[in-house]
Amino acid sequence: MATDRETALSAIAGGDLFHATTPNGASLICRALEVSASAIRARTVTSQYALEFDRLTGVAVPEIEGEHVPCTVDSVASVPDEVRTALLGLDAIYSDQTRKNEAHKLTESERRALVFAALFYPANPIPQPWEMMSVDRKVGQVHDPDDYDGLTSDEKVDLILVNYLIPTNKSQD
Repeated sequence: MATDRETALSAIAGGDLFHATTPNGASLICRALEVSASAIRARTVTSQYALEFDRLTGVAVPEIEGEHVPCTVDSVASVPDEVRTALLGLDAIYSDQTRKNEAHKLTESERRALVFAALFYPANPIPQPWEMMSVDRKVGQVHDPDDYDGLTSDEKVDLILVNYLIPTNKSQD
């Protein structure tokens, strides 16, 4: 009998957006590129890291900046269409090999989409492997993803930048 986590992971299809995190809290908005019975091949929307997640566990351990970093799928919730469109637009911009490291100034809709994702995915988690083995786990603060206008400029910047954080094995302190 499949767990809720396995059922959620098995529903990911090519082209889907989903979310993963790393030990340092990097927010990885992922786009599924190819899905097989054993793996989900994806890349991160903002940093274009190539990831291959185990289809049963939802864990990938890519080498990033010379370090093997565990990345764990933590949400497969579907974002609203306008957010999806903005995130896929960012993926297209950042995956464009002809850009030659040109800077991209985020549009208002892209900023809103990144802030929404940073709030939405933690509010819509799937069970994590360690949650299925522990009791009385405390969940961090969950924010309303529709509260963009109620956030300060600094809060918006922090929520946008978490999507560009380089994944590492070190936890954020």
